[in-house]
Amino acid sequence: MARKPDELTLLRQRARQFLVHSFLYYRLNESVVPDEDFDRIAADLRRLRKSHPQADMPHAALIDPALGAEGSGFQIRQYPPEIVSSAFKLLYAHQSPDEDFREFVERRGYRVQDPAET
Repeated sequence: MARKPDELTLLRQRARQFLVHSFLYYRLNESVVPDEDFDRIAADLRRLRKSHPQADMPHAALIDPALGAEGSGFQIRQYPPEIVSSAFKLLYAHQSPDEDFREFVERRGYRVQDPAET
């Protein structure tokens, strides 16, 4: 039987999900989860953040204002590169396109960074 994650682990997981799905929806006009699932992620994140306001949460400076406003990522203008990368990987896996990953990303106006460039 799988062990249930503790609340701090769940907080970090929901934070990442919130950003990835916000990026997909608000920047790419794509979705891989129903609106109800995103609303649940946001509600979980809001509840966990309220219970653990001082907890170390990745990208809190982006997320906290978004949760306090309308509870979405609409007002987030700049997403961290690792969130953008995760979002594109998730979308690529979800859509299984007949093009390679680089073409898939570049067709949407983004660029795949070569490892040598980092």
